[in-house]
This record gives sequence, structure tokens and C-alpha cells, in this order.
Amino acid sequence: MSINLDEVREHIEFYFKENLPKYTVLEIRRKSSHPDDSHLFMVSAKKDDSTYAVWTGWNELNQSLNHGHYDLKSAEECEKLFEEFFYKV
Repeated sequence: MSINLDEVREHIEFYFKENLPKYTVLEIRRKSSHPDDSHLFMVSAKKDDSTYAVWTGWNELNQSLNHGHYDLKSAEECEKLFEEFFYKV
């Protein structure tokens, strides 16, 4: 399956606009290096109140967002969660 990363970004940004309008998407990363997981991503965002959040479960196939980690204090905390939840093959 071929996933277009530009389309993934568009879908995620649309999802946030509709469902999480107080958040601005910062970064989108793959969830795994395994080929069967090519549709899974992680997303970081900044909230209007200057806190951060990371979701470790964006599924591009059904365009759903899960496993949120909220009220993070910095982009560095987002980075740590990205590293912690990335599945290395």
C-alpha cells in the first residue's frame, strides 16, 4: 500500500480543524518502520493555551485519532513520546 504523506497531512489538519480547533498541528511522524504499519502515524500539536499534546495513534485508513497525551509543557516532551512510542523493526 502506498501512502501519500502530503495527503496524510491534509487529512490530519482537516481532522483537527473539525474536531480539535484549539490545536495547531506541529509534526507528523510514522508510528513504525514495519511495512504493514505504513498507515499508522503519530501527531504532535500545540494548544491555544501554550500546552502541547501528542497522539500516538493516527490511522490513515479510517482517519481516526487515538491515544492522546495532553498538557505537555514543551516540544521536547513531544519528542520524547515520539521516541518512546515508535516501533522499530
